[in-house]
Amino acid sequence: MHIIIAVITALAGLIWALNSLQRSGFNLNALNPFLAYRRWQWRRTYGGRPIYKLDRPIDVAAVLLLGIAKADGAITSDQKKTLLEMFQSEFDISRDEASDLLLASSHLIRDEIYIVDHLDKILERSAERFESEAVASLLAMMRRLAAMDGSINSEQERLINATDQYFASREKPNRVWS
Repeated sequence: MHIIIAVITALAGLIWALNSLQRSGFNLNALNPFLAYRRWQWRRTYGGRPIYKLDRPIDVAAVLLLGIAKADGAITSDQKKTLLEMFQSEFDISRDEASDLLLASSHLIRDEIYIVDHLDKILERSAERFESEAVASLLAMMRRLAAMDGSINSEQERLINATDQYFASREKPNRVWS
């Protein structure tokens, strides 16, 4: 009989302790290992910055072109007009799609101060989808947009050179010791 009373008392003490913990703000779901694993997967998949999740070359190119335009400071109306025309002619999209692409790119780039510092993260997911002609076209568009206001400033030159070096390093064949 005394064993049954001890088990009932221990069970009541455990329920009282859990209830007190819950009232004090402790979430009992934090102890669930399956829920913790799902949260970890969710954070890994969707918790990163959206600019680092771009996998289409058109989206990445639009972000880089907008980064070139914003390297001077605010975008002028001439730069915006030139960007929209480039999007329409080079990417072969309609005016509405070009406007949407510019709006989405400006939303993605709003928190980035120096794109060149995180260029490898931005290009990581889409680099294998860039063809050599698309890379050459992107670099030409970047130079044309940078030279639009006269001379290319140091930040624009840095971004263009970093982009060129990134793609040049990916195209080098891996050599094996022979």
